[in-house]
Amino acid sequence: MTDVLLTWLCSYLLHSSLLIAGLWAAERAGWLAGMATSTQETLWRLALLGGLVSASLPLLPAASTAPADTARPVVVAQQVAAQPTDVRPLVVEAPAAAQPSAQLGALPIATSLAPKAHDLAVGFVAAWLAGAVLMLLGLALQWAWLRRAVCRLPELADARWHGLAEHLAADMRVPLPALRHARAGWASPLLAPGRVLCLPAWCLDLPDDEARAVLGHELAHLRRRDPAWRLLAAVIKALLWPQALNRIALQRLDLLAELACDAAAAQPSGQRLALAQSLLRCAEALKAQGGRHGPALACGAASAGSPLLARVRRLLRSDDETPRERRGVRWGLVGIILVALVAMPAVVVSHTDGRSLLERLDFGGLGDSMAFSVRGTRIYSRYPGGSFAVVLDGKVAFNDAEDEVQTLTGTLTVKEREGGLTREMVLKSMGEGRIEREYRVGNDSRPLDEAGRQWWGKAVQRMAESLTDPLVRARKLFARGGIDAVLADIESAREDFQRRRRIESALKLDGALPVGAVERLITASAGLQGAFERREALSAIARQPLTEPQQLAWLAAAAGIDGDFERREALAALAPRLLTSPAVLAAWGQAVGHIGGDFELRSAIEAQVSATPQPAVLAAALQAATHIEGDFEKREALGAVVQRLQGDEADLVDAYARAAGGIGGGFERREALNKLLDRPRLGTAGLERVLASAESMEGGFERLQVLLRVAEKLGQSKPVDAALIERLRRAGRGMGDHERGQIENALDRLS
Repeated sequence: MTDVLLTWLCSYLLHSSLLIAGLWAAERAGWLAGMATSTQETLWRLALLGGLVSASLPLLPAASTAPADTARPVVVAQQVAAQPTDVRPLVVEAPAAAQPSAQLGALPIATSLAPKAHDLAVGFVAAWLAGAVLMLLGLALQWAWLRRAVCRLPELADARWHGLAEHLAADMRVPLPALRHARAGWASPLLAPGRVLCLPAWCLDLPDDEARAVLGHELAHLRRRDPAWRLLAAVIKALLWPQALNRIALQRLDLLAELACDAAAAQPSGQRLALAQSLLRCAEALKAQGGRHGPALACGAASAGSPLLARVRRLLRSDDETPRERRGVRWGLVGIILVALVAMPAVVVSHTDGRSLLERLDFGGLGDSMAFSVRGTRIYSRYPGGSFAVVLDGKVAFNDAEDEVQTLTGTLTVKEREGGLTREMVLKSMGEGRIEREYRVGNDSRPLDEAGRQWWGKAVQRMAESLTDPLVRARKLFARGGIDAVLADIESAREDFQRRRRIESALKLDGALPVGAVERLITASAGLQGAFERREALSAIARQPLTEPQQLAWLAAAAGIDGDFERREALAALAPRLLTSPAVLAAWGQAVGHIGGDFELRSAIEAQVSATPQPAVLAAALQAATHIEGDFEKREALGAVVQRLQGDEADLVDAYARAAGGIGGGFERREALNKLLDRPRLGTAGLERVLASAESMEGGFERLQVLLRVAEKLGQSKPVDAALIERLRRAGRGMGDHERGQIENALDRLS
């Protein structure tokens, strides 16, 4: 396995270095100066991503020839013909021999590492993977911080900027971003994740032409999907950190993106001077704040390393000076690079299996866990103080007591480490039913003594439990001792994986399970420590008809799942069959309340209200939505509920308005309240709740939009409620004269 990783990494480093260095040399020689910005950007993107493709191409032919079942060995359990004795052994057959998933010898050979260098090779791969994990984790934390920081920024309540943004977004055919004030220290306007445009204080007083230029530049980033490209570039930089030349490609791509957005914002040509002036103002702000541009994952009007003076000079050029070339030239260059990607040689590395190194360092069972078998069946498990490993190449038959191997074709190796002692048994088929056995303690071969026989009997039992198909095992136990024998076997399983598979097999037995059996299965599932295993087991049980006490026990087990995603997936499995009794809904609320992630909690709410859109479920969902912290996720969760409302359910409307009142962002609260106003039968009490929620909104523009929608809603009912009109006027107090004038105009139309 280390061979494959090191081969790919060395090939990538070689190919990407040739591409990036070659393109950089061409740029330094002036060969790219006469090309359009779009052509240069295409070439640099190919240089950045081409090494990934070309390094992977040599692995594809070999990988495609490997049988599909080599990735995950399939264990086939069957009864063999009767033996000379009365024993009917259970035969477990490994899949046919397969070639390795990566035929490294078939790759074009550029160089190879000597076997004596494999320690260094393993260390290099380990350092690369460890560094990549750490950098990707740092990138994820940076992304999460930026999303959270942007969500907490105050809304921009400036009607002029909103009007300019709406007009430009419509002209450029892009979604309208939310406008927010930038954090202190963010000197440049920037487009943050979540389609949020953050504007620093110096921007707000710009004249209309310069404001349009700033907006046009940022909306051009949005139209070009630059935020997604920037995130992809950051992931590549973190994952492939050994390639230092990637930084050159990323710097060039950042500059070319800024130039392309400048060109888009400068249309028509009358905007060029305005954009140049706004860039100079941005440069002054950057100088005043010590050159701090803003977060690296956001697209700004002046990103880090952006040569503002060069951009201003480029804007002031005439159209005749703008580089252009024929389309055939661009595609010809792209074709040349693509041919080069296919023709590049691969680097082949061999003899870099890390297991021997770990064995020499005496790292316990870690070497066994890294062993890579391309044929046969392999079992590996760890437990406190030891490990257990089995490698089978061929087929094996156990006796009915499952304490001895009866027949074998091929080889079978069993190794267990416990308390500093290593025991190993190697069985080889010698033909005609004869089996050669070698028992080792540590590195010494020994005769099988009493302690060894006891160990071997337990090891065979563990093998039989793992290698036997769980459904076949369950049917055999059911035939012998009924459902109690099956349940006892489930409860005796030592590992989560075995217990989960046995639970699923018990549910596939013919006939309905007794009530007590289902409760024992739920209890067994609750004892699973692994989040994935517990989720899978509970999901299988959720497909059965469950009584109220059983659903309560099931929900208590689901609440204990360690992991928001796994808990949400388990609850989604029960969603179509969730009972609507008060006790069950309260237990469901407690289960979803354990979900900490806003996205997972919102998804759980959406799945439940979609499956059972009953009033009691909707009320429980609204209560659960109050635990969501993020404004966007809370608005989306409320949107899923409000689609099932008519508007005349007084209690549900009141709960919805109160939940919407917990949204801090003006835009998100406005959208949530507008969805409620879209309901066909929203009565007087509902309108009063909307007005009460809108009254506490901070953004004047967002509050105005809600109040105008309420006035529109009032006009649809006759006669118009005078008390509501007065309540609407009170909700508009504290707003500017212009906003109150719009409210009065809307009310005048009602009369």
